[in-house]
Amino acid sequence: GKRQGGNSYEVFEPAMHAAALARLELKADLERALENDEFHLVYQPIVELGDGAVVGLEALLRWTHPTRGAISPVEFIPLAEETGLIPQIGRWVLERACERAVVWQASLPPAAKLSISVNLAGRQLQSADLIDQVTDVLERTGIDPHDLMLEITESTLMDEVAIVATRLAELKRLGVRIAVDDFGTGFSSLSYLQRFPVDVLKIAKSFV
Repeated sequence: GKRQGGNSYEVFEPAMHAAALARLELKADLERALENDEFHLVYQPIVELGDGAVVGLEALLRWTHPTRGAISPVEFIPLAEETGLIPQIGRWVLERACERAVVWQASLPPAAKLSISVNLAGRQLQSADLIDQVTDVLERTGIDPHDLMLEITESTLMDEVAIVATRLAELKRLGVRIAVDDFGTGFSSLSYLQRFPVDVLKIAKSFV
């Protein structure tokens, strides 16, 4: 350890240094991931319990690093938040998912329902140009707004309440639907939810 004056010691751990360095490198790699086409989406089916029909798909972002292989979203999403890349990456996800949904819808019988769910990060929701982005994607892809479900977590809902409430109201005016994911893990209550135009509640796994 290194003596710091007085009676305090600062312990320097090589492992801590290595972890911090690896994190920095990953951040730099993340900035190149979008232009190098290293992201892809996987789709999780949303099934009607009554008849087992697939009525929707949730788009989930995956990153295949050129040397490290698959990197978990649990690891890279917080980094994307920190580096301010979330709006760009979020825009890419939204556009790709809507394009794909339109292609799949075209191959289904007219009566079939197929919505697409896309996760929005807190920073995206608070961003002033989110509404323009969503409007642009709706126009470019031609998806029916009602078939787009934007998902936010309960913790996002409780952060910057005034901004979030305004933004959700603006999104609802576009005709898209809003889902709250992980409901029950935070401290919000059902009465609190009345302040927001929410269409779907996804109950947290721990309650199911």
